[in-house]
Amino acid sequence: MNKTIIININSIVFHIEEDAYETLRSYMIDIKKHFGNTAESKEILEDIENRIAEMFNERIQSGRKEVINLEDVQEVIARMGSVSDFEQSEDASDDIHEGQATNTVKPDNLGRKLMRDPDDKILGGVCSGLAHYFGMEPKWLRVLVVLFVLIGGSGFLVYIILWIVMPVAETRADKMAMRGEVPNLQNFKKSFDEEVRSFSSEFAGAGEHIGRGARTAGNALGGCLGAIGKMIAWLMLIFTGLNILGLFIFYVFNLMNLFGLENPILFPPLAVLALDDAIIALTFGFLAMTIPFLALFLWLIRVLFKTDKVNNYLSLTMFAAWIVSVVAVIYYCIYASQDFREKSTINVQKNITTQKVYHFSEKDVRILDASEKDSLRSKFNIKIDGQDLRNYLHNSIGITFESLDSLAQPYIQYNYSAKGKTYQLAAERAKGIGYEAVQEGQKILFPSHFLLQKNTLDRDQYVGVTVYLPRGAKVVLERNIERKLRDVPCWECLKNYADHDHQKYTEWTMSSTGLVCAQAEPEKDDDDEEEQVTVKKSSKEEEESSSQRDSVITIDGSNVTIEVKDKNVKIQEKKSKK
Repeated sequence: MNKTIIININSIVFHIEEDAYETLRSYMIDIKKHFGNTAESKEILEDIENRIAEMFNERIQSGRKEVINLEDVQEVIARMGSVSDFEQSEDASDDIHEGQATNTVKPDNLGRKLMRDPDDKILGGVCSGLAHYFGMEPKWLRVLVVLFVLIGGSGFLVYIILWIVMPVAETRADKMAMRGEVPNLQNFKKSFDEEVRSFSSEFAGAGEHIGRGARTAGNALGGCLGAIGKMIAWLMLIFTGLNILGLFIFYVFNLMNLFGLENPILFPPLAVLALDDAIIALTFGFLAMTIPFLALFLWLIRVLFKTDKVNNYLSLTMFAAWIVSVVAVIYYCIYASQDFREKSTINVQKNITTQKVYHFSEKDVRILDASEKDSLRSKFNIKIDGQDLRNYLHNSIGITFESLDSLAQPYIQYNYSAKGKTYQLAAERAKGIGYEAVQEGQKILFPSHFLLQKNTLDRDQYVGVTVYLPRGAKVVLERNIERKLRDVPCWECLKNYADHDHQKYTEWTMSSTGLVCAQAEPEKDDDDEEEQVTVKKSSKEEEESSSQRDSVITIDGSNVTIEVKDKNVKIQEKKSKK
């Protein structure tokens, strides 16, 4: 059993054994003594602590190993290197110091990291970062980018994408990893000394002033591009926020529809699902569409307002919820489509009373007048436990007419059809359709809608009605039933009536081929048999002659007369009529 101590390195809490803590403490004291004599020691000490925290983090395994022991500390010190490894060589010359440092520390074979270099940049440091990664001069990469920009502009798009994707080498450890250097004490010291020397040399020579001017121009251009990028990001942020708000409103209003609070915003596919399934499917569909917009919205906020990164647990939760939502939407789509696989039709035949004139009309079952007869009212008075009938009434109805032998008994055949996952389920749904005409005296009333049983899903229920009448039967069709008639030329027959705009019914006769309009076509007016046509001549001479004379063509039955008369001569014309 070992005693553990809680320490904080780079704002990260570690549990460390007591002996390991003493070794690490002595190591950090030596480092602070060595680097503490410089004015910029705080920066390099923070970089060293950051690197140590990263290496400790690599050794922590949740659930298996959560305490740093002495072996871990010794391995970190071995990789970082100790102060004694290069402290003695500082009294020697620079050349000897470099040789001893090279022989003392054995570099690790670490790969370079692809990062943007903020110290050597014209726009975003992409080219210099790529140059460090591939081990070449940045200027050649900049030449290539310029060539690609000139040839089709593709280089600019690639540069912008890399600018967004590549992280910035902010810390000294990042810059060392970008160059492929081992992040140990020797290289930290070397990097720090190089920065100090480069900073001092910036003030020597006019060439550096020119370089600074180029950097200033690059920074100005980068600022312009950054401003354009921010404007685009703001537009995307507004667009994304409006999309999230619109999806939320769409979700809320559809929920209201499902719970009976009707409004114009309705997603029709939800009607094919049961209430519980529709609510779940709507929720998953909302999440599947909203989560990507929400993730983009949070990322844009982080870019524009420099906020902290979203918690990893929250990110993973959002991603998992999106995956589950997409899978659920796909499941409900397949589940609903499977319930339309089979179709069943049930035929029912009902006789009707023989009449001299068969009068067909439609009764809107949603409207009941107080003046109607009690018997008629009882036949159309439909109630389902006080529920709103609009949820159960459907108007997918088609009516056709067929002929019978002149002495045969007339009847009506009802074809009830529905769909389902199996043929048996489809047949049960077809049986549940309630629709039948009512004969009242000479009138046969067809209900405007058919009724489904309570909790019955919409599965393409349809009622096909075929009226069989004997040949020679007289038929009257009221205008309100025309919408449901199939293969009956109602409009052609209606045009035969003089006042067809106000005509409330059409009359028909049943023939062997179906209904034939009983109203004859109207006769043409005899007063229109005389027609006069004025012939205009196109040439200049004919125009001049036409100013003196008129040509008149008169058509009277089979006789055609052409008269040419002077304008100065008065001629009496007589119109003949038959």
